[in-house]
Amino acid sequence: MEHRCSVRKSLEFHTVLYKHGLPVKSGMCRNLGLGGMFVDTGEQDWSKNEYLEVEILDSRGHVLTRLPTVVVHFNESGAGLMFDAVTNEQRRLLRTWLFVGQRQRSGPAAGSADDREVA
Repeated sequence: MEHRCSVRKSLEFHTVLYKHGLPVKSGMCRNLGLGGMFVDTGEQDWSKNEYLEVEILDSRGHVLTRLPTVVVHFNESGAGLMFDAVTNEQRRLLRTWLFVGQRQRSGPAAGSADDREVA
């Protein structure tokens, strides 16, 4: 049964996951909603309810924002993350990426960014 408070859209963009302020894994977002996202990270030893931050990158690898998240579920492909305590500005960015037309979007879009090295 679906428990999400908002719909998710298939959007692909590069991300970097942080734990305790340190980069731990890069990944590719597969879907995004106002309440969370799924990030393909490959097999990783996540824990349910683990706090992470997700950094969202544009197609050139520039940081657009970093959001606090909680791991809701995970599998061999990656992790489902729920946003936690996002600011009004971050919520505005999410709405723009989700609901403004592709031509007007100034955020994540299909495309590739250089992979960033992480610890």
